Amino acid sequence: MPLSAATLAPSAPIRSVSPQVGRETADPSPSIIGRALGGTALLGVLAVSYLALLLANRLWISTNASKQRLDRWGSARFTAYIVRHGGMLIKIGQFVASRPDLFPNAYIEACAGLRDQAPPRPYSEIRRVLDRTYEGRVDERFARIEEQALAAASFGQVHRAWLHDGRPVAVKVQHPGLERLVTVDLALTRGALRLLAVTMRGFPFRDLCIELERASRDELDYLNEATSADRLRPCLARHGVRVPSILWEHTREKVLVMEFADGATLARTDLSALGDDERLRVASRIIDAYLGMLLEEGFFHADPHAGNFIYRSGEIWLIDFGMTASVTRHQAELYRRFMVHVQRQDTDGMIDVMLELGFVLPELEREDLRALARELYQSMNDLAPQALKGSRRQLELGARINDMLRRSRGIVFPQHTIMLSRAISLMEGLCMELVPATSFLSLVRSRLQTVITPTMQIERLVEEAAQTWKSLRTLPERLVAAAAQRSAFPSAAIVSGCVLIAALQLGTGWPQVIAVAAAGIAMLASLRRSG
Repeated sequence: MPLSAATLAPSAPIRSVSPQVGRETADPSPSIIGRALGGTALLGVLAVSYLALLLANRLWISTNASKQRLDRWGSARFTAYIVRHGGMLIKIGQFVASRPDLFPNAYIEACAGLRDQAPPRPYSEIRRVLDRTYEGRVDERFARIEEQALAAASFGQVHRAWLHDGRPVAVKVQHPGLERLVTVDLALTRGALRLLAVTMRGFPFRDLCIELERASRDELDYLNEATSADRLRPCLARHGVRVPSILWEHTREKVLVMEFADGATLARTDLSALGDDERLRVASRIIDAYLGMLLEEGFFHADPHAGNFIYRSGEIWLIDFGMTASVTRHQAELYRRFMVHVQRQDTDGMIDVMLELGFVLPELEREDLRALARELYQSMNDLAPQALKGSRRQLELGARINDMLRRSRGIVFPQHTIMLSRAISLMEGLCMELVPATSFLSLVRSRLQTVITPTMQIERLVEEAAQTWKSLRTLPERLVAAAAQRSAFPSAAIVSGCVLIAALQLGTGWPQVIAVAAAGIAMLASLRRSG
């Protein structure tokens, strides 16, 4: 959520907002019961309609024209429901807009303009939240709070305030009653994903639902957001992106107080006035920061849209750390290898890394996947984003991916990739606005030399060597201990001998030398103990 003082709201509002952003506007959403009934009715109508088309298609009845009409009708109703009710539904719509490989083009276009924006709640509601949070001692915390909201989003809104020492701060306050709304939205989402699973059995909708639930629950606790901001601040600073400092003495679960970042969001900045060199610098800085989070920290901001970047006089701030995701140390190392293959334009190498990441199971026809990956990479590499978006080429590639997902049982999606794919899609859209004539892949490739430095590669090699040595150093003891637990054959000596024989089958070089030495030490230790 934007925290700047000027021109904060995203450029494409999704709800009718009064001309003055801070004017108190009552939430137009109906009751929770009405929200649930309306969503259930819409879901039921769409489910029956699409299942009927699916049945007709299996009976060899042509349904193309009917499918297109239903897509247009359903996407309009779906988006209208999201706009009317807001909340977590906006994030669902944003996810739909980022996945042309899963959803019909009509839904992609209908959801493309969704922004995490809502009319601000009356200050009287916000004041009640503050009074409950600080036990009626708000005036002891802040010298003054502006009643007019700087910005409002689906989960909360931001007000500018001043501490008693004169420092300006941004106060982010969660809307009251949000937990009940999120519970309803998650129930509707689970129902929708179960229906999608009927037609797309290869896609892990259960994992998607789990990840969306986790992200939503985390966003309800501003202490998580504050912790994430503190964790990523040093990494982002190394790449020239600032993060507002958290004022922990004033921060609570429903109220987040932080340093005030003055400026305008990139969503409301006239990018054409920046000049080509400056826009390229900003895009490069953002890509460097994101690659740094993923490859160095293994923890990344999963909502990098234009409304979460503040720009002023060449300075870039990243805000709103409510939606984050992490990867393991091993996965981060694999992503480094993946980026090296991207830099070399080696699609086969990219697929090999995907195998190790767990994207592809052994039964998949890997040559088909490699061929499709080469085609996708070539299209994304050669065409500027706006040239590909909405083109026949994009629709063809999307259809091929969709077909592979439907008929394949060999593609799986690690849970973190749901947030990762969303973040990459948002960042690609932002870079497309900053540098419209350049493909996103070429921008990323040009930045890899600065992010994946020789020093980083050497450090990782040293870490891997240290871990390997630690495992080998304890191998004799572990082999002897395992063998000692058995009263019958094989004894420790026989086990060690088998290991020695297996080691001799390795190719020549250091791996064989180390393995033979370890097996020999284990055998000697076992013989000495038995003697």
